[in-house]
Amino acid sequence: MIEYVKLERFKCFYDETIPLAPLTILAGANNTGKSTVIQALLLLKQTAQIHEYTEVVEHRINSNRVMSRMPITTKNMNWTISLNGPLIQMGTAHDVFCQWSESDNIKVSLVFRKYPENIMTLKLLYDSSILDTHNMKAEISFDFASFQEDLHNMRFTYIGAMRTGPLLIYPASDEQIQNMSVGNMGQFTVHCLYQFGQEMSVINRLAYDEKEVKSMTLSHQTEKWMNYLIPGIAFTYNKIKEADAFTVGIRNVNRDTGFFKPTHVGVGITYCLPIVVAALMSKVGNVLICENPESHLHPEAQSRMGLFLARVADAGIQVILETHSDHILNGIRVAVKRGVIKYSNVAINSFNRDHVVSHPKIDKNGRIDLWPEGFFDQIDIDLGELI
Repeated sequence: MIEYVKLERFKCFYDETIPLAPLTILAGANNTGKSTVIQALLLLKQTAQIHEYTEVVEHRINSNRVMSRMPITTKNMNWTISLNGPLIQMGTAHDVFCQWSESDNIKVSLVFRKYPENIMTLKLLYDSSILDTHNMKAEISFDFASFQEDLHNMRFTYIGAMRTGPLLIYPASDEQIQNMSVGNMGQFTVHCLYQFGQEMSVINRLAYDEKEVKSMTLSHQTEKWMNYLIPGIAFTYNKIKEADAFTVGIRNVNRDTGFFKPTHVGVGITYCLPIVVAALMSKVGNVLICENPESHLHPEAQSRMGLFLARVADAGIQVILETHSDHILNGIRVAVKRGVIKYSNVAINSFNRDHVVSHPKIDKNGRIDLWPEGFFDQIDIDLGELI
């Protein structure tokens, strides 16, 4: 579990700390830095994933931890890292440097909840004379090297705001089976359902009905949760062997229809399906990052999506979501009041147009103590004018 991420001279942030929780909400107007936080996390993960552990050894020491990973050297290590990789495309050094900073160098840091005193820091050495480089020299802190393996082994699933949506044919993933995911745009969701639908069991706490766990398969639980969001949905999947691709059929059980092509049903179905599948494929300790889970959903479905994501977080999967939907927020508030998730396990970060972050708190009844300007207040502003 990641406790917080700290950004110094990174893109729009001069110096800002973003607290994270089992369920974290990133909210605010457009172009205020929400996606930047996600990019920073993905850059750290990508860096840990690409570099090997040859510079790190394990030592058993007498401390509060049974095992402590310590670097071989006594100085920060120097690496060259790529800003562009399989998880995130950051562009050039000029693109990631805070334009109104008076000092050079960029720091992106994070802290694990189980190691609160150890700050993993990636210091990017910025050279203003070289703006178009895609690789940057970096100093790696002791703790980055020490806990690099922890970050490397923590499975991240990132689903962006732009998703594949309804297609006639869906592509196959070229990842090894053990590494397969729905993809950053949800493009491999159908492949995952076809590949794992009858084989993979979801964790018990994500069963739609915890009292009835007769079928814990990915396929069954996906249909259960999709019916919660959009009632009456059922799916069928087929592989086109000649093209190494997949098709999906969608029907309305309540009206006893046949199976339709995705292009002939509501866009919201194929937009939220990757989120549901990614969540159900996750294991305890994984991280699920999702942008705009509310896209193309009716307000009722948005609220239910908020409650679903609260269930996911309560099951031990760290959920980080960027949203513009008060219905998502209110669904999470309802989940807190119902006891689906503890109020202390929800972190809210509200970003303003000056790239300053405030942190409204939620109580056990789902009430919020602080409503900064721009924090889901537009309905009140509009109603105030209409009354």
